[in-house]
Amino acid sequence: MSHAMAALPPRLLLLLALALAALVGCTAPAQPSHFDSQASYNRTFEAATGAMADQKMTFGVIDRRHGQAVATLKGDTITATLQEQLDGTVRVTFSAQGPAHGDPELLKRVIASYNTRMSKQSMLGGFKDSGGAEYKGPVPCPSGPAFCP
Repeated sequence: MSHAMAALPPRLLLLLALALAALVGCTAPAQPSHFDSQASYNRTFEAATGAMADQKMTFGVIDRRHGQAVATLKGDTITATLQEQLDGTVRVTFSAQGPAHGDPELLKRVIASYNTRMSKQSMLGGFKDSGGAEYKGPVPCPSGPAFCP
């Protein structure tokens, strides 16, 4: 420890450490958003890339085989990553990268568009998106697993 640091009172050192920790916490990237899809891999990939296209994003990568799509809009980059799970579902992760962040709501709009697209494909439907809009699909018959006409 330097002589200048040793001369500081312990309370001041603690405050400096907390301030530094707060600064580091402010620069952490946003957590990605994960979704598990019951739809096929191809339908899920189409919904993810379609949601990005709905926002007029420009694609730099569309790699269906490796489950990745990367698109940009005015310096903001969104990545959609798909992974097949052992239970047969497909995990979709949306994340934002890049220093620009000119549109902090872009990721939310892509996710809302993805949810809209998936609700239209859903066999059972019936969920709310981040804006509170409710989406419904066919209703199962109370007498069994067949769908009502």
